[in-house]
Amino acid sequence: MPKIPKLIGSLIKTTWSKMFITALVIEKQQLTVDLLKIRFQANLQDATYKVGQAILIQISATEYRNYTPSVFNKSEGYFDVIFHQAAEGPGTTFFKQINIGETIITSLPRGRSIYNSKANYHFFYGDDTCIGICEALQEIIKKDQGKLIGILELDPLSISYAYQNLKHIDFINPPDYNAISPALDYLSNIDEYTWNKYTKGHFYLMGNGKSIQQFRKALREKGIPSENITTQPFWVKGKIGL
Repeated sequence: MPKIPKLIGSLIKTTWSKMFITALVIEKQQLTVDLLKIRFQANLQDATYKVGQAILIQISATEYRNYTPSVFNKSEGYFDVIFHQAAEGPGTTFFKQINIGETIITSLPRGRSIYNSKANYHFFYGDDTCIGICEALQEIIKKDQGKLIGILELDPLSISYAYQNLKHIDFINPPDYNAISPALDYLSNIDEYTWNKYTKGHFYLMGNGKSIQQFRKALREKGIPSENITTQPFWVKGKIGL
């Protein structure tokens, strides 16, 4: 829902009033040049949150953006979102300019849960836009005595933060779409013993829509069934507000 008429937006919030809340900005931290973390405080008692669900934040009278929390603490009444700010757009500008003490209108979490608690292994593929959801998924897997493995295509400026917070993820260069994808090259070089273990796991593919399609195709060709692959595009080049 990138942009809707102001009147329609008002009707939606009125009709689904229980789904929308006011949240207060209580912390704002610039993690890297392009990564911004904001903590929001709100009454979350009516929320039912599962990892991977998104919140819909109003960024203007007519524009809304979906974001996935990296932390969602219902009992203490706060949630964190890590915003990737490399792209110039209304969402980037809105959160760059917002100040501690100001409020936003946001929906409660909604959508599907992505976590497959029955899987023996969990493999994540994504990019800079996925760091927040990757952290959230890593935390729930850790609580279940497992670990999240995989690869992220990162800008060099994001690697220092990711290295400190995503302990079992490998970091590679973003793809040059005129050459072989580094992620596909990485996948093809996983040794047979390790790959046989991964085939019993679940794969989470997020971030760029085109990259997801390529990686999913490669997984299917290597025998991974579609039910063991979860996909969620966050952006596509040339499009605004997936």
